[in-house]
Amino acid sequence: MTLIIFIVVALAIITFSLSLTTRKKKKRIITGIVLLLSVLTYPLTLPLLHETKVIHGLEGTASLIVFHLLILLGGMIVIIAGIFTKTEPNESIE
Repeated sequence: MTLIIFIVVALAIITFSLSLTTRKKKKRIITGIVLLLSVLTYPLTLPLLHETKVIHGLEGTASLIVFHLLILLGGMIVIIAGIFTKTEPNESIE
């Protein structure tokens, strides 16, 4: 059950990071870097979630690993999309 919840949350984070940064190259690349760096929080979240009894045993640990791998993959996708994103033209210049 926790695996499904973690997958849905990871996909929601990736979807929001892509949809909220349309036509904004710099923000999309920064968001991708933040997603990549968020994987480093794994050593902190694992004991925290075990202590609060949110995840149990190896199944919970594997679910958290899958969550962080999806976030890592999403960060790479967002950075690649940011590299190929065109900036929106300034409409104030006439």
